[in-house]
Amino acid sequence: MTIRLSQRHATKGTREFELVDDEIRYVITSPLRTESLSVVLNILDPEPVVSGSVLAFVSQVNREPLVELFLDNPDKNSFDRFVRTLRQRIIDEDFSRLRARDKGIAVSIDGVHESIDMLRKYVDLRDIEALLAALEELAQAPDDPQALSSVADAFNALGFAQGQVLVYAPYINFLLSGGGMELD
Repeated sequence: MTIRLSQRHATKGTREFELVDDEIRYVITSPLRTESLSVVLNILDPEPVVSGSVLAFVSQVNREPLVELFLDNPDKNSFDRFVRTLRQRIIDEDFSRLRARDKGIAVSIDGVHESIDMLRKYVDLRDIEALLAALEELAQAPDDPQALSSVADAFNALGFAQGQVLVYAPYINFLLSGGGMELD
C-alpha cells in the first residue's frame, strides 16, 4: 500500500512524499531546482525531531536529518496520520527489535514465572519495572496477544539491560522469537 503526503510552502516550494514498501521516496521542488531522493526506512530513527516549523526523521547512525516535513502541512490531521504511519513503518522495518509473532505462541506460565523470579533476583529492578509489569500481565493472560506484544515493547525499550534480561531470563527470547511453537 502506498501512502502519500503533498506539502506546499510559500518560499520553499513543494514536497511530495511517498511511502513505498521499505522506503520513503520524495521530490522537493524549489524555485531553483528539483531534487528526488529515496531513503530506506530501517536507517531512520522512529522518533522525529522538531526544529522550528520542521519535523525531521534523522539517521540512526549520525543523527543527520534525512526526511524533513513542514509541520502540520497541508493540514494537521493528514500530517499527523502520515507521521504516525511513517513511524510505524520505520519500527516495522527495524529488524533488531524483538516482536510478538502474528500467530500466537503457546505461553508457558511456569516459564514466565521463572523469568520474573530470575529477573527480580539478578537484575536491578529499577531498570526493568515496565518489563516485569508486562510479564505479570502475560502470566495472568497467557493467550492474550496484546499482553505478549506488551512484553516485546517493554523489552525493546530496555536499552543496555536487554543483555542482562536475556542472560537471566532466556525464556523471553524464546517467547519473542517464536521458538517454533506457534498456535494455529
